Amino acid sequence: MRLRQGDVDGALSTWNEFIDCADGIRSVKVHGAVEDIRLRLNRFHGTTAAEQLRHKADQLIA
Repeated sequence: MRLRQGDVDGALSTWNEFIDCADGIRSVKVHGAVEDIRLRLNRFHGTTAAEQLRHKADQLIA
């Protein structure tokens, strides 16, 4: 929602909180949500905050 409103920082912050909370949870829904976040992060390739978040998401999926 925040990304659609143009609030990139808010979206990154929300996704970061989600990934922190999802750590240790193994479910299809969480996996799908993290995959969706990773796809959306492709728009912000090269942005430090987005790259850090992508790394956290990659670790969560692994």
